[in-house]
Amino acid sequence: MPQSNFSHERRIFLKSLLAGSAFLVTHSLGGGLISKVFAESASAIEPSYLPHYPIGEGFSLSVASGDPTSTGAILWTRVDPQVSNGIRLTQFNHDLVEWLDSSTSSLDPAITSFIENGQFVKVEVASDSSFQNVQISGYTPIWEQFDHVVKVDLDGYLDSSKHYYYRFITQSGHVSQTGHFKTLPKENHAIEAVKFAYVSCQDYTNGYYHAFHHIAEEELDFVIHLGDYIYEAVGDPSWQNPLKDRKIKLPSGGFLAQTLADYRTIYRSLRKDINLQKLHENHAMIATWDDHEFADNAYYPAIAPGEDEQSNPTRRFAANQAWFEYIPARVHLDLRKNYTDFQIYRSVKIGNLAEIVLTDQRLYRSSPPCGEDNNFTKGCANIFNPKQSILGEEISGQRTWFLDKMKTSNQTWKIWANAVQFTPLYMLGRYANLDAWDGFSWERDFITKELKDAGIQNWITLTGDLHTFEANLIKQNYKEDKDSEAVGVEFMVGAVTSLNFKEAMYNALSNAMPWSVQARDDVTPQSPETTHSSPLSDEAIKEILKEKNVYQKVAQAQSKSQAINSQKSFSLPGLIDSIIDKILSTDIYHENPWIKCFNSTKHGYCTMTLTADKAVWKAYSVGNIKKEQPQNKETIFKCEVPVNQAKINLK
Repeated sequence: MPQSNFSHERRIFLKSLLAGSAFLVTHSLGGGLISKVFAESASAIEPSYLPHYPIGEGFSLSVASGDPTSTGAILWTRVDPQVSNGIRLTQFNHDLVEWLDSSTSSLDPAITSFIENGQFVKVEVASDSSFQNVQISGYTPIWEQFDHVVKVDLDGYLDSSKHYYYRFITQSGHVSQTGHFKTLPKENHAIEAVKFAYVSCQDYTNGYYHAFHHIAEEELDFVIHLGDYIYEAVGDPSWQNPLKDRKIKLPSGGFLAQTLADYRTIYRSLRKDINLQKLHENHAMIATWDDHEFADNAYYPAIAPGEDEQSNPTRRFAANQAWFEYIPARVHLDLRKNYTDFQIYRSVKIGNLAEIVLTDQRLYRSSPPCGEDNNFTKGCANIFNPKQSILGEEISGQRTWFLDKMKTSNQTWKIWANAVQFTPLYMLGRYANLDAWDGFSWERDFITKELKDAGIQNWITLTGDLHTFEANLIKQNYKEDKDSEAVGVEFMVGAVTSLNFKEAMYNALSNAMPWSVQARDDVTPQSPETTHSSPLSDEAIKEILKEKNVYQKVAQAQSKSQAINSQKSFSLPGLIDSIIDKILSTDIYHENPWIKCFNSTKHGYCTMTLTADKAVWKAYSVGNIKKEQPQNKETIFKCEVPVNQAKINLK
């Protein structure tokens, strides 16, 4: 235990979950002050909290950690309700910060009672997985009103650049799985390298989490999640086709989450996945969100387009609260305030090497610039309107905050955790998706010019959302600027399980021409429409296929083959693959020369390794997500960005 982290009074403190953390820490691990406090309390009972049950029993959702710092991290678990009821807000002052030092003889009687009654859990943090060298031990509440979740903030109490193990123990003797995380280097401290993975778009119903199986085995400093941790749509049989063992039944009875109970049910379902549990048990996560944590293509003020054009702050707050409860992030939720007061944009500094700036591009964003027609469109003048803001500048001031963070960072690499595609994406002469930054072109140009004029170097944008792997050059003028004039680099990660372009196109062909497309190992056509997790709307996909004469080409090939072979029905996978691959490769690169890598046929994750000399990006595919057992991963792309150069070197 680093002595410098504590005062000479050997303090113990309790801070509530709503105030930012919930932790009662004792500096003396051999009993000491905590024993003294309980011995002098009215009941004179020291809690035992010793493991008795098999590991994991009573903790069905395992453990997680997040938002690491140089001196700690957020720890998370959920205690199964049958093990303990926990405490409610009415029983506990959520503004309470209780301090104990050597001159204090007793805890608040209510806190003493809660601990003695088993409404708290014991937390142990050690430098070894066998917990022979416990560094911190203490007690923290189980929050009944927050779905029996436990959240603990260790910031300020651990050493930098160290590996730590943690677990939770109930008074009844239930002990959680063991979690692991690594603290970050001290701010501005010289370090050689940092390596992390990043992911997005994990529709639970559409496939198995093989990416998380592989990430859990990687040697990493942390993991970044760029959004769509959950999908609010859980499998309407009229237009979705969830895997049989990954169906979710919502308490409200519908197929779209509407209530706090609905959103919690989805998070619980995901957290039971063994591969997601392994990821959280092995690495701390730094997370932001996109739209599906609330509703598809959501925007301010709490609008769920396509469902209800009226603002629904109750549903939005429910979505916010469930995210707060289940994501181990250092953010503050106050039940007494408005849903827009929930701020998740923040930054993380990693030694002298990198600063990660996470933004929120849903809670405050302007309405769609050209109406609800977002996909495969020619656009409109409103995308260049200065009032159109994906960061919600007038509501949140987030753009000003973001630019200030980027301009004032002293770290070598400025890493932007950005939810949706920043660089333009054209398909057949049209904007592919105005729900991304193409729909907010004025703001994109403003940000790029500000950072260019400020001389910001080593700007790397990490992006999710489109279920595609991309490596792109960020430019001020995409039509005129040469590659050598690029300002930054964007690296997009493909989806963990959500539908990619190729799958969406197969679905469209299957629905229109069921005789020509049969189920394959890696693509299962879904009827009658594509799933909710498609990167573009069904109408956009169909229009692209129509303009590329795909339906006609397939029908002609079918007729020719029937005439030769006299077959009544058959599949044409080779022809269809070649047509779709051309659309997703040759055509994309031709229309978007700033895109240097593009793959929307695979599922997986990305890693990034930062050093003083370069940034190395790797994109991995993880095989068939429809098969339950994980397969070997394969490298799709490897790129390097030299320090002080907005350049992509393919390796």
